[in-house]
Amino acid sequence: MLRTLHIAAFALAASGCLAALWRVRRVPHDGIRRGLAGLVGASGVWATAELITFLPLPRPAVVAAYQIGLVAGLTTVGAWLYFCSAYTGHDYHLNPLYRRVAAAVFVCVSTLKLTNGLHGWYFELEVVTTPFRYANIDLLGLHWLTTIVAYSLTAVGTYMLFRTFVRSNIDTTALAVLVGLTIVPVVPNVMAAFSVPWLLANNYEPAGVAVFALGALYVVDGTFERVTWTSHRQLLDSINDAVIVVDGDDVVREFNDAATTLFPGVEAGSSLSAAAPELAAHAGATAEDTANSRFCSVDRGTGTRHYLVTETVMTIGPERTGRALVATDATEAERQRRAARRQSDQLEGFSTAVAHELRNTLSIADGSVDLAAEAVAAGDEEAAAEHLERTDAVTDRMIGVAETLMQMARLSQRVTDPATLRFEPTVREAVRTADDHDVRLAVEGDGRVRACSERWSELVGCAARLAEELDAAELAATLSGDEVRFRVVGGQLDCADPSTLFDYGAVPHAEAGLVGPNIRALAQAHGWEVEATDRDAGIEIRVSGVTTEPAADADGREATGDD
Repeated sequence: MLRTLHIAAFALAASGCLAALWRVRRVPHDGIRRGLAGLVGASGVWATAELITFLPLPRPAVVAAYQIGLVAGLTTVGAWLYFCSAYTGHDYHLNPLYRRVAAAVFVCVSTLKLTNGLHGWYFELEVVTTPFRYANIDLLGLHWLTTIVAYSLTAVGTYMLFRTFVRSNIDTTALAVLVGLTIVPVVPNVMAAFSVPWLLANNYEPAGVAVFALGALYVVDGTFERVTWTSHRQLLDSINDAVIVVDGDDVVREFNDAATTLFPGVEAGSSLSAAAPELAAHAGATAEDTANSRFCSVDRGTGTRHYLVTETVMTIGPERTGRALVATDATEAERQRRAARRQSDQLEGFSTAVAHELRNTLSIADGSVDLAAEAVAAGDEEAAAEHLERTDAVTDRMIGVAETLMQMARLSQRVTDPATLRFEPTVREAVRTADDHDVRLAVEGDGRVRACSERWSELVGCAARLAEELDAAELAATLSGDEVRFRVVGGQLDCADPSTLFDYGAVPHAEAGLVGPNIRALAQAHGWEVEATDRDAGIEIRVSGVTTEPAADADGREATGDD
């Protein structure tokens, strides 16, 4: 009966390893597949060799089988470490130095095992017939030394697995139990060494490997596959970009530390739309669309940043499709792109303005010259002089427009080194310089703005010139939060939409000229937004996104308007 139980145990272990080896071929990850295949394959050979020691064969055949089993057992140690390294997301199994050392150790130890008949340091084997015929093994000192080293290395791999399970965002209890079962066969090995009557001095480890492999590949295969992504957490955390892995239902399965920082609400099991709504709004790859790139904007209270979203379809479990979403900080690139687009729009506006002014100037000049010629022919010198003066005036205006556009082409370049400017004195000085008709000025707000001194003065001056051209009674400049507001009191625009004030070639007031477009260009050069709205008895220009400081925060610094 005892003999039958031992034969059945090793036969089942060998069969289990064979069944697991058939399933291993479906594991998608190359390193995991190779390591697991080596583990179950070597364990199957080991179990078969142990089984042979119970068969009625000549002693030399039994000794050869046992030695082959010893070599196969040593192979399982390397295969186990290879598998654990790959499964937990490390690259130890690919390190050339480790591989060479492992190969050298394997050759040396295998040689000692296979040449035991010459030195007799490893084991002694005797075929006995009581209580049944089997190979009685007496394990010697070299065997125990090798066993201690092998078990120590095996423990390292086991620790790597359990550490991965602990860090996993999914339930790995069943998988952890299966790994634990690989350790259980150590118990009968030790008991047999202490001469427990019903246990023979055989190696029972293949049974534990067979149970682990069958359970992992056939019972908890979904968990086994999904944990492989968790095992790459160390790699994910080494990536500076935010990475979120979701399954086919857009449920978060894995993420790295960068994703936690960018999207504080992300957690395993949550929906992508709830955890990272900005990312979800730009995600949506299909099976046919394996890689898409988009921009998303995120504001966490420290300013808006722009991220390039890269989406890749992948398999995260048996026949389950998921996606890896990577958000790469592209704020500077996006700013440059927007600046280039703004410059393009600006140049197009300049072109429109020049064409508009040139067309009007030439039309007026041509008509005035014709009228002057007719006046000269009629002998009316006074009328001819008036027409020529008009021609001179419009050409001077055209020259002024050209000079203004050239200045704006320079000033509309993006500000890269702003200064800290006192709000009230710089506003008063700019208005005093720009306004020839003494429009009444009211200034509210005490603080400082971060801006280019020249561009800031020009922007305020444009607001003053607009008030002047609209015959306004007052210009009120207000600093509030991150906004600067210019309210032109008493002036009205001849248009239904105040926003057209900023459009080149669509000036809503004949005398406003290029003032509105220039205000927009100067604001955008700082990265600010600008809008115009109707107000009772006037119009308000609101500049938002301005970096400001309360006056108290800048005490002790030089409060000037110099760059």
